[in-house]
Amino acid sequence: MQNDGLADPEWTAFIAKLEAAEHEFAQGRPATFKALWSHGDEVSLCGGFGGVESGWDKVGARLDWASSQISAGTRCREEIRSTVGADFAYVVQTERIRFCVPGRAEQSTLDLRVTMVFRREEDGWRIVHRHADSLMSTQPP
Repeated sequence: MQNDGLADPEWTAFIAKLEAAEHEFAQGRPATFKALWSHGDEVSLCGGFGGVESGWDKVGARLDWASSQISAGTRCREEIRSTVGADFAYVVQTERIRFCVPGRAEQSTLDLRVTMVFRREEDGWRIVHRHADSLMSTQPP
């Protein structure tokens, strides 16, 4: 059975934690965001300023590096679609991150299209995949 997740208080609480964790990430503090990930070999990340990583050791290291590239950030998102099942969920959204590159005063903006996949584990919902890229407009072939 699929739903939008509104009837699942555990999912609603997880999304609130995710929002707060992504705000911390945009501040250059990745620990809270990393704590929401599954830490197994099956996790994957497409993005983090390019590249593809698979397995928690590589994904965790990439998240640390990506977060170290930004500071003083703010983040907003617009959800396009989400589906929540008993043990599996996904969210498709756009994100806008305004931030400073450490050591620079000028502010940068990063607009992303994002897909995140989640799995319910024994201790609750966890991220198992994130794909984020900046191809926000239609491109010619």
